[in-house]
Amino acid sequence: METNIPGTAEFSIISAIKAGNEKAFEIFYRAEYCNLKYFLSRYMTDYTIIEDIVHDSFITIWENREKINLDQSLKSFLFTIARNRIINILRNRAFKLTDSLDKSEIAYKISVLSDDYMSSRIDALDMQNVIDKTYDILPAKIKDSFVLSRKNGLSYKEISDQLGISVKTVEHNISAALKIFKKKLGRFIQFLPFFMGLLR
Repeated sequence: METNIPGTAEFSIISAIKAGNEKAFEIFYRAEYCNLKYFLSRYMTDYTIIEDIVHDSFITIWENREKINLDQSLKSFLFTIARNRIINILRNRAFKLTDSLDKSEIAYKISVLSDDYMSSRIDALDMQNVIDKTYDILPAKIKDSFVLSRKNGLSYKEISDQLGISVKTVEHNISAALKIFKKKLGRFIQFLPFFMGLLR
């Protein structure tokens, strides 16, 4: 059963996994097990192999827990491990095939898994994780203005009236929030123009 982990809770769980907490790892496993199986099933129908890839990918996470980067989404790291493993399996399978149609089908799957779009989707998971964490660390007054503007769609004047602050203060708060987001999202340079455009 899929379990979504909110941003703040996810950071706590990742930190606990890094420290060797098996209970935290179990929570992460339960949350992502079905997601990973579904992802792999789009490229392979052999569920025994899928189970092996899922198992091995989680084991790799656990065995390398001390190297976990707390600024990176653990989910994107997990999916990257699984993606690389299924690509290797598909390549080995294609090498042994003689039927050109079967080879073409596998080649197509490999190209989909290997292309920039798939990498961007995994990067997007990572970026969303950073966005969620950044919302959590915004100073309360800045966050109030920013959420009312970007999530609730209120104008600066409406925010000013609702929070009992000047329009100039609202402008300052939102500008400060954007600077924080831009700094935190710096490594996602390819997404920044799009993301910052949405937040203006």
